[in-house]
Amino acid sequence: MIRRPPRSTPLYSSAASDVYKRQQLYGPDRSGMNSPRLHLVLFFTWDVSLALWEEKGLLEREIHFYERLVECGIDVTFLTWGNARDLEIARRIKGVRVFPLYMSLPRPRNRVLRALMSLLAPWAARNVLRRADILKTNQMWGGWCALAAKSVFGKPLIVRTGFELYRFSLLQRQGLARRAFLHFLSGLTYRRADRIFLATENDRHFVAQTFGIPPERITVQPNWIDTKIFTPANSPPPEGRILFVGRLTRQKNLEALIESVAGTPWTLTLVGEGELRDSLETLAKRIGASVRFTGALPNDRLPEEYIRHTLFVLPSLYEGNPKALLEAMACGCAVVGTNVPGNADLIEPEKNGLLCAPNATDIRATLSRLMDDPPLREKLGIHARERIERFHALDTLIEKEIACYRSLREF
Repeated sequence: MIRRPPRSTPLYSSAASDVYKRQQLYGPDRSGMNSPRLHLVLFFTWDVSLALWEEKGLLEREIHFYERLVECGIDVTFLTWGNARDLEIARRIKGVRVFPLYMSLPRPRNRVLRALMSLLAPWAARNVLRRADILKTNQMWGGWCALAAKSVFGKPLIVRTGFELYRFSLLQRQGLARRAFLHFLSGLTYRRADRIFLATENDRHFVAQTFGIPPERITVQPNWIDTKIFTPANSPPPEGRILFVGRLTRQKNLEALIESVAGTPWTLTLVGEGELRDSLETLAKRIGASVRFTGALPNDRLPEEYIRHTLFVLPSLYEGNPKALLEAMACGCAVVGTNVPGNADLIEPEKNGLLCAPNATDIRATLSRLMDDPPLREKLGIHARERIERFHALDTLIEKEIACYRSLREF
């Protein structure tokens, strides 16, 4: 039976509420008690919607964590930058309620005007936010909306970043004005947060040093993997097949990877989309590299890709806490990563993977070594899986996150 709280006024009164208020307020409470469930409101990255997640093939992966929170007794509401399409998608999400902000706010075509309009998000979702116990950002970008909501409604705020946005702007050598804005936004958001979730120890050190944040307010909460879905195969993978999963962008250094397989009997599969796809296809044809481009694939199809390939390689110039690398390790793949931040945080050389320099010559030499040594591949894959089970398993990180929610509500 669905339990609803006694109220004399409508649950939500914005333009989105006609559909939204019909979504259940409480799901089954696994504790079996009648106490109100803790209510988490997640602010989506600005201008990101469920429809965009679905288009990018990210929907299943991104929502799974919050579906599990609901199963564990947490009420979850998504504040998305979507419209009625997000409500259609929400019907497929178990227990999570969705409030599409662009059903209550206009969406100007001009990006600057849209950013200014986003400051009205707390007003548009005021009836949701009044009933929240915890506010949380999905990423730093758009954190100004969560800050405004915290200021107005006085709710505890968790700032979560899957990658440290200001640090990435430095690595990408973005323009001075953008870097200055991100430094200001990040510093303000971190200082106002009640708790900060960062994905790596390197990010924790960077934020503490750059913005003067006390380390005790920062929790390292790495990306999670459902180890029941991403699991090793029962038999060895085919020989001579190399896999990359990710965006086809400069950051991923894919030109060097394609060059590394040219003139070899190996086949490289690139799973993902990005602005470099056309130029990478041209490069592969020109130098005679055997490369298969699949485009973006839904997350639930990735496990079969990992176990069908001999090796997984992530040749990036820099990373945060790369989900594709974590997924490959969970599947027991022998993994190769360039020796850069993010990759080097996860790969212990000679134990659970190999590191190499970000150039075609060293990538090729490292791949060749693993191709010629099946026992080493097996050993690395076993230890890679063990690391994921120890530090990145979904159930472990769910428990850790819920404990943080409860401590903030009690505080």
